[in-house]
Amino acid sequence: MMDEAHCPYCGESQEINHDDGYGYEEDKLHRQGCGSCGKEFVFTTSIHFYYATHVADCLNGSEHKYEPTNTYPVEYTKMKCRDCGEIRNPTEVEMALIMEARDKP
Repeated sequence: MMDEAHCPYCGESQEINHDDGYGYEEDKLHRQGCGSCGKEFVFTTSIHFYYATHVADCLNGSEHKYEPTNTYPVEYTKMKCRDCGEIRNPTEVEMALIMEARDKP
């Protein structure tokens, strides 16, 4: 989510120009012109992080909860743990079941 910027002169909402990555560097003054009043102003960038935590019992001794990825062609299907995201190749038995399930209408 991006915060809305406003021209410090006229108060109009501004879309910050990030062409070629310009304006993302923190602790630096960046210049931009207002499309409404025509005056130039400076802005600084501040990046915020949000962390969402999730239970991953498989990282603490429980079994992984592997599910097949939805991949095309099916031969490239991998098994992905729904808790920790670990990916592995399916066993021959798992691949046979995956192929059978995908062949059903």
